[in-house]
Amino acid sequence: MSLIGVLSRDVIPGESTPALAGIGHAAHRMGNGLLLCADLDFVDTRHVALSGCVLLDRTAGDADLTCLANHAIPFVSIGRRDCAGEQVPCVDIDHAAGVRDLVARTAAFGHRQIVYIGLPSGTTSVERLHAFRTATKAWDVKGMHAPAVWLDQLLRIGVTAVIAEHSDDAAALVRAARRRHLSVPGDLSVMALDLPEGDLLGLSGLRVPRWETGRRAVHLLARLPQKRSEVLLACEFVEGTTLAAPGSVLR
Repeated sequence: MSLIGVLSRDVIPGESTPALAGIGHAAHRMGNGLLLCADLDFVDTRHVALSGCVLLDRTAGDADLTCLANHAIPFVSIGRRDCAGEQVPCVDIDHAAGVRDLVARTAAFGHRQIVYIGLPSGTTSVERLHAFRTATKAWDVKGMHAPAVWLDQLLRIGVTAVIAEHSDDAAALVRAARRRHLSVPGDLSVMALDLPEGDLLGLSGLRVPRWETGRRAVHLLARLPQKRSEVLLACEFVEGTTLAAPGSVLR
């Protein structure tokens, strides 16, 4: 039985957990064992022979990639990264396309002012915000960005739609609006870019296929080397109940 290594130093369960589950599922289906490791010290001793390695998060550094390359161990990254100026084979999420699609849907409902809530704090955040700005210009919609906003601010400037990078912010706005006896989505449409499983509010927005990134990473690893070394996965649009035309729902 072949053994696939999963390199991760993320000690806090979070976004990487569904991806790890997807890796485990695919490895089992292909008859491979799985080794979760925080370092590659054992590789030099050759006590454990890896047939390949999946870089689960962005904690792997150049030294890790050099070690894998020196020992001829093929590797795939979940998320784009470079090594010595060359892109590492990877599986990633097409966040930009998802944001553009969400803006297009929102504009098609007749919303002319959309606020994006989120604080750019990494590659994904920057990619999403850039896509939002590009899409609002393309749809001739007034797009505004703020790290955080209050409901009163939105109502005062006439905003009818909000896209929140984080589902917690979206949920907080929905609850605040309903406490004020406002209609969501009649008075304010609210969407999130990263919907959790089991969302109880019925938020509209995007769900990121993290489990699928893990599964596809193992399949890509099995096919190396090959010319097509990047796989981009689309976000899933979730219709939910919080996106509609302005004023379409009675209070």
